[in-house]
Amino acid sequence: MSEVSRRSFLARSAAVGAGLAGLRAVDLRAAEPLVPGTPNADKLGWRVGFSLYSFRTVTLFEALDKTSATGLRYAELFAWQKFSPAHPDAKPDAGLSPALRRDLKKKAADSGVKMLAIYSQLAEPEAIKATFAFAADMELEVIVGEPPEAAFDTIEDLTGQYGIDFALHNHPQPSQYWNPETGLAALEGRSERMGFCCDTGHWCRSGLDPVEMLKKVAPRVKTFHFKDLDRFGVKEAHDVIWGQGAGRIGDLMAAVKRVGIKNPYFGIEWERDPNEPLETHAKSVAFFEEVAGRLAGA
Repeated sequence: MSEVSRRSFLARSAAVGAGLAGLRAVDLRAAEPLVPGTPNADKLGWRVGFSLYSFRTVTLFEALDKTSATGLRYAELFAWQKFSPAHPDAKPDAGLSPALRRDLKKKAADSGVKMLAIYSQLAEPEAIKATFAFAADMELEVIVGEPPEAAFDTIEDLTGQYGIDFALHNHPQPSQYWNPETGLAALEGRSERMGFCCDTGHWCRSGLDPVEMLKKVAPRVKTFHFKDLDRFGVKEAHDVIWGQGAGRIGDLMAAVKRVGIKNPYFGIEWERDPNEPLETHAKSVAFFEEVAGRLAGA
């Protein structure tokens, strides 16, 4: 499937943007969400939300507010984010107190956001075990990370013990897992609970065609860090609204459906500016919904 043309999408984006103008100044908790749901993605069994690293300069509680204000219902946490304005020194990791864990569950429920996954550093066996226990307490589905291959035996055992998947992330070249072939070799013969978090932007930064890479890893895909970039094969490339760049977002979505990935999670991970207006992300979701609508009707 070919990408929606840049010209037609820009025209639609301008119309959406006009309707969204001024919302930045409104209390996030009081404003109507920018996205009135994702019914087309829902028809496909696809979930769309944020990698909260997109909001890394604010606390986790504030990031959940931003997710809710955008109108999305899912989030991937990262383990070193400041917890809340009242508890800025706490973090969503294994060291979080029982009281603050209860507060986090309540905050997510009040925000209407399902905490789906967490990105965490996974190195020493005891720390890995503590991370899985924390993820289970938070009722997360997936732990994302880039651990040393020596940790895979421990991780595999824990995925079975806790019923939580592991998703291997790819930072760009020259990181250890920049090329899916390395990850595939490391995961060969391991549990189906061991798979990939596909960072499509980092594939592009490394000069790897994201559609072709998806075909390689399709049977083990768990989640996505979904990105569109202004340039291909350039490590310093910048985020753009989905559908406006070189990341082949529409083609990727078609490929996800074609290879039959079940119940995937697409997380918006915006690296260019952590203070990006929420209207920008709403435009990405609008593009996603348009493509998903065509795919759902095909």
